[in-house]
Amino acid sequence: MHISQFQAVLFDLDETLLENTRSFQDMAYDTYFQFRTDLDPVSADDFWQVFWSKAVDMWYMMIDGVITGDEARLYTFVNTLRALDADSGLAKPMLEDSHARIVNATRLFEDTIPVLTRLREAGLRLGIVTNGYATTQHGKIARHSLRPHVDFVVVSEEVGSHKPDPAIFGAAVSLAQSAPARTLFVGDTFVNDIEGALGAGLRGVLVDPSGRMASGPSFQGESVPSVRCLAELLPILGLE
Repeated sequence: MHISQFQAVLFDLDETLLENTRSFQDMAYDTYFQFRTDLDPVSADDFWQVFWSKAVDMWYMMIDGVITGDEARLYTFVNTLRALDADSGLAKPMLEDSHARIVNATRLFEDTIPVLTRLREAGLRLGIVTNGYATTQHGKIARHSLRPHVDFVVVSEEVGSHKPDPAIFGAAVSLAQSAPARTLFVGDTFVNDIEGALGAGLRGVLVDPSGRMASGPSFQGESVPSVRCLAELLPILGLE
């Protein structure tokens, strides 16, 4: 694998370019405790169990195109509160609290900006391809001023397809003005990121910080390069 083989490099967002420092469950509990007095006598555990169920339901309704992402985000709270016989008027302020927590509980990996800068200097087109709600994912990107470092961003909600669906990779390759075989995808999830990209004709590099796939992942009998951090991508491409 060498830089001369590629016209574009695409990156997953969460746990590839940035790290989520708190779990979704922990942040849901944080939001509950912020509004605990208004939610009494609902317990934290009861809130979480209902909230998680409604969040999954609303996510798939968005995926199916029944509602928008912002509607799904709001109605996760509306439906949770209604199911718990709590005041559904709390839905909007709870959503705002939750959104701020999710966006703020992220931090860039220390090598993210240097790697993006080096790849751009080498003449590659760069993009972010991420599954998620558009408002949430763009919020994370804005918080860390990532947008100026890439040529485009593809959020699954906005294109109506989600990794590992080949369609989202096709949309990204089109924006990159590249051929699939000359486009590299870098991500931390083997099925969504790597199998999805390779299935769409792209090349792939797995970000594997723990080295759990030290023997080397493979796809249809072909080995897939892996790195423990983004900085290790540069020597793979001959950009030491």
